[in-house]
Amino acid sequence: MPLKLLQILKTILVACIVLAGTKPAGAQYVEVRASLDTNQILIGDQFNMFISISQPKDMTVIYPQYKDSVIDKIEVLKQFPPDTVPAGNNQIKISQRYLLTSFDSGMYVIPPITFRMLSGPWSDSIRSNPVYLAVYSIPLDSAGRIFDIKAPLGSPLQFSEFWPYIVAFLVVAGLAIFLIQYLRRRKGKKPLLGFTRPEDPPYVIALRELDRLAEEKLWQHGHIKQYYTRLTEIIRSYLEKQFEIPSMEMTSEETLELWKKSGNKDNELYANLKDLLGLADLVKFAKEKPLPSFNEMNLTRAYDFVRKTRPVITLVSEQEAAGDASAEVPVSDNQAVITEKVTAPVSEANKGLL
Repeated sequence: MPLKLLQILKTILVACIVLAGTKPAGAQYVEVRASLDTNQILIGDQFNMFISISQPKDMTVIYPQYKDSVIDKIEVLKQFPPDTVPAGNNQIKISQRYLLTSFDSGMYVIPPITFRMLSGPWSDSIRSNPVYLAVYSIPLDSAGRIFDIKAPLGSPLQFSEFWPYIVAFLVVAGLAIFLIQYLRRRKGKKPLLGFTRPEDPPYVIALRELDRLAEEKLWQHGHIKQYYTRLTEIIRSYLEKQFEIPSMEMTSEETLELWKKSGNKDNELYANLKDLLGLADLVKFAKEKPLPSFNEMNLTRAYDFVRKTRPVITLVSEQEAAGDASAEVPVSDNQAVITEKVTAPVSEANKGLL
């Protein structure tokens, strides 16, 4: 066989081997296209650049990464996620959008963009087409007139603009009211929430405290000073609440003087009150130790003083209220009379109630 024919066959064999090795890459189809949604903008306007790639599914195409700008004076504002759709024949189409702008007038060319392609051991690159952009500045008034700075455009106030301030004001006002109420109730030793039952009348409180004092049997256990201290505190507190005599802040002499001036004319009550307060002062300040009979007697005097000076409530029916004063119940000079009108007839047993 001639040498020249052998060389031709050798060349054909090598070409077949090369083609067989590059078949996966050669059989794949890749196309890249770049476009703009407009080719003319005013300075500062925004526009979109689209990159469309058709490629095989099993191929990897590496996109260029833009940080701030595509080229000098064309800035990248945002890069959107790619959108992939099937294109048939084992092909896919990937679309990428970029939001761009420019603040310098002039004619610009975005050069071809290079993409790298990978498929197994094979790699290559492909470039897109160039795109063109014209950036125009704002045209000036041909008459050369000078205008003042344009005032901001007025817009109606929306509820969504001021409702946070209303909510903040209501929250602050609510907290302030809550704090004031809390401090007032704390000062008055009242519960913060809920309603409080009305306080019992002064004479009820005094009688209840005297009963408690009698049950504690203080003087019987040798606590004489504590006994008389508690006894006089109960009577002084009763005088303050019932007759508005500030006895808790006064001496015994001052208390007796105000008791006289308040219009109470019962000499026996005055004498008993004087003996009670005087003996209590001797016990508290002179360490006097009275006889057990005196201790019992002063407790009895305290009970009598409260009972004879407490207010009396009389129930008067409509018939009695319309008639003369014959329905009144006689009381002592030291007792206040509280008259309550009732619509139902009052029985004889109820007329003697407190």
